[in-house]
Amino acid sequence: MVILFISHVHFLREALVETLRGGEGIMAFGAFSRETVEAVTTEFTPDLVLIDSTHPEAMALVGVVRTRFPKVGVVVLATRERDEEFLIWADVGISGYLGPDTSSRDLISTVRRAAGGEVVCPPRLTALLLNRFADRSSDRATRAGIHALTPREREIMELLADGLPNKLIARRLQVALPTVKNHVHSILDKWDVRSRGEAAARYRRKVQETEASSSRLAAARPIHVLPVGSPAHRNGSFSSAAGRRAE
Repeated sequence: MVILFISHVHFLREALVETLRGGEGIMAFGAFSRETVEAVTTEFTPDLVLIDSTHPEAMALVGVVRTRFPKVGVVVLATRERDEEFLIWADVGISGYLGPDTSSRDLISTVRRAAGGEVVCPPRLTALLLNRFADRSSDRATRAGIHALTPREREIMELLADGLPNKLIARRLQVALPTVKNHVHSILDKWDVRSRGEAAARYRRKVQETEASSSRLAAARPIHVLPVGSPAHRNGSFSSAAGRRAE
């Protein structure tokens, strides 16, 4: 297994390369710039790339590696474990993240696992990443409401929710069957769901939420009280949320 470690700190680069070479079956090499990365990788294709997060061009170098070796994983060696920095690296598409408390034994273990295709990082950061993905999925689902559908798609969605198959929908709307299929596919894509049943369930749920929201708004209408001495008050009339009554 061939590992490339990128760092602008000379003694760190030498020390880590030496540590990696202590692992059975591991060949390690160092690089400190875009030019040295390109020069070293003309001789071999790395199985994994380690990069020092403090390198001034760390993000750009990840891009260089991704361009030259799209299938090669990148593991970040961080000097501090900060949530916001980890999430930035995660967006770049790293395969692993090593915090400042990583031992040489952990380093070699992580390298082997990451080279084997695993995504490796501390449990707390794994939980953070999963929560972020869950939040993004929730945001997508919220944005992809009924308003995201075209008028025709809403018509078809209503019929889908009633359990009608494509043929009956086409007959009901007097359109061609392929047209219905295209609209159904568009609905599934917009709502990021896998089946008609899932789409129908989401549609019914959103309709119920809309109706419930409308009911709450209606119930929350304020009572309009006429000030004492006003003409309407002197005439013995008043208005409220329940209606209008004249005495």
